[in-house]
Amino acid sequence: MLKSLSIKNYAIIDKLELEFDDGFSVFTGETGAGKSIIVGALSYLIKGKADPSVIRNSADKAIIEGVFSIDEKMEETLRDADIDYDDEVIVRRVISRDNRNVIKVNDSNVTLNFLTALFEDHIDIHSQKDSQYLLNKKNHLRLLDQYANVKDLQAEYKNAFDSFSKAMKEYKELSENTYNQSELEFYRFDLNELKEAKIDADEEEQLLANEKRYKSAEKYLTSLNEAIELFDGTDGIDEKISILIKTLNLDDPIVVNAKEKIQDLYYQFNDEIDSLKKLLDTFSDEELDIDHIEERLYTYSRLKRKHSLDTAGLIAKRDELKEKIAFFEDRDYVLAEKKKIVDELYEKASVLAQKLSKFRKEQAKKLEKQIIEQSHELMLPNVLFHIDFQEKELSSDGKDDVEFFVSMNKGDEPKPLRNVASGGEISRLMLSLKAVFTELSDTDLVIFDEIDTGVSGKVALSIGQKIAQIAKKTQVLCITHLAAVAACADEHFYIFKEDNDEYSNTSVKKLDHDEIIRELATISTSETSSSALEAAEELYKTAQNSVKNENR
Repeated sequence: MLKSLSIKNYAIIDKLELEFDDGFSVFTGETGAGKSIIVGALSYLIKGKADPSVIRNSADKAIIEGVFSIDEKMEETLRDADIDYDDEVIVRRVISRDNRNVIKVNDSNVTLNFLTALFEDHIDIHSQKDSQYLLNKKNHLRLLDQYANVKDLQAEYKNAFDSFSKAMKEYKELSENTYNQSELEFYRFDLNELKEAKIDADEEEQLLANEKRYKSAEKYLTSLNEAIELFDGTDGIDEKISILIKTLNLDDPIVVNAKEKIQDLYYQFNDEIDSLKKLLDTFSDEELDIDHIEERLYTYSRLKRKHSLDTAGLIAKRDELKEKIAFFEDRDYVLAEKKKIVDELYEKASVLAQKLSKFRKEQAKKLEKQIIEQSHELMLPNVLFHIDFQEKELSSDGKDDVEFFVSMNKGDEPKPLRNVASGGEISRLMLSLKAVFTELSDTDLVIFDEIDTGVSGKVALSIGQKIAQIAKKTQVLCITHLAAVAACADEHFYIFKEDNDEYSNTSVKKLDHDEIIRELATISTSETSSSALEAAEELYKTAQNSVKNENR
């Protein structure tokens, strides 16, 4: 939710400070006063690229700052970026003429990509241009899936499709691979060389350890002989411990226990000394052949240089060469086995695609009914909304090619949405769609920029009621020219432009009840006579009562 918005030196705005509550906030004012500029500044704050042209002519930089409450998803994004937060986030954009532009989130510098990701799916700015998203066929399947909540089915299908795609790619690569005789001989030569070398990672590790010991033989021999002599020699540790054990020949539980532990340690001591003696024996010519060690290590080094691989890579290459040669020698069999796997995976993906498609079609019927109901509430009594399914080849999202169809008049066959609705009808139809999909999303703020274009009278009141309905679950800011829409709002802001000798400036005022009535009268009749004010008061009461009754 947007708590406050501060704009300085942006377009014709000198300085604005606005605070918002949740619910439905409406903006009205004369054409050219700057209503859309405020929406533009908010849009720029969360996703706009730096553009010095937005800076007020008399200033060097523009500053836009917004304070937003946050949810768990945003908290996770902030934590991942190591940005401190409490229960809100402060976003600040500074646009300078010298391109020293700054984006800050809670005083931490961030990129535009991060900012866009932070507010992704949380703020929806809807204007006539933004209706294109709902009209565009390529978005219809995603919207249906959002409504149907097919995440689990979709994930299961996608895993199956990915397995099929991977197997199909491998099959195509195999079927397209052909080796001539010279290539085959080359592969055989390399394979024989690797086989004869008997490459083994454990052996190489042992060879390196033995080489290190051999090169340190003198040090090893001295240390090991001294250690063994200290234990086994005359008056050594072995003899002293033996005497110690014999000395503890007392019939006392504490002494007996201590003696047993000393004996255990003595046996362990002997075992470790035996291992050192065996290590010492490996330094004989028979046990540690340095010529053999160096020869084997050279083989490893030569092959690694030749193939530019480490030992693990050489082992993998050996196995790969085996497969290539086997494929060449029995190509038809290998391809047939691979094709069998591809067919099995395709069948599995097809079954899941059918299951996904069936569920989508069931949910599509419910969505059609809901859109029609919403449209009827917006004075579109003859609307027919239909979701058209066409089958396509399996892809990552299934086998369904989906498009929204609609007819606006009795007797008309539904046609693609993008080809039918126009003017005020499209505004209401888009609002119907928005009412359904906003409720399903994580959107915290919806901004309607003159969505009521081309309508009037009872239709305008129905639009206001619908926006108020959306605002019960999502904060809404709305720019309108219609009194009936404005009368449904929870709070009303009046935007006006003031001119002086040097420049024009946009200002905003939050209206109290009497000021709201005066503004509604002005919008409706362009006058504030007593009759106009009475009519405006009646409109306001009717609208507010209808909104309250609608949401009981």
